[in-house]
Amino acid sequence: MFENLLQRWQLLAPRERRLVLGAALLVVAALVYLVTIEPAWLGRQQLQRELPTLRSQLARVDQLAVEVRELGAMSTTSDPPQVVQRRLEQSIDGAGLRPALAQLTVNGTLFDVRFRGVPHAAWLAWLDMAVRDTRLRVVDAAVTREASPGLVSARVSLELPRKEAR
Repeated sequence: MFENLLQRWQLLAPRERRLVLGAALLVVAALVYLVTIEPAWLGRQQLQRELPTLRSQLARVDQLAVEVRELGAMSTTSDPPQVVQRRLEQSIDGAGLRPALAQLTVNGTLFDVRFRGVPHAAWLAWLDMAVRDTRLRVVDAAVTREASPGLVSARVSLELPRKEAR
């Protein structure tokens, strides 16, 4: 087969040989571009597009890691229920939900908090803040829609964190 190609090559005129060599070089150059240069170029462009997002995600992970270290450094001994109850009452006052507070009872490590006619968004914001500030965990919650738009009756049971054996 190689001999057959060599005979055909020798039958070509010098001008045709130059054209075939030029076409072969063009095909080789195209293959080199498609196999090596273009993928690297496209990958670089994609990285430039994704890099800002990845950097912001890394910053968020770093921020969360700092928060985890701070929470881990907090003492594992929990406050007595009376202190936590005072903090809950202060957070209710701070959120402006005192008029809607129907009941706040303590039973051992469980806190039962009930609201009537409270704005739903304000209640959710208070609950989020209260759970973060007191390190209580939500055991049970029930929300019932009121007749007035945006108002709800809400009941939430919160529990003190359990002491873990280390």
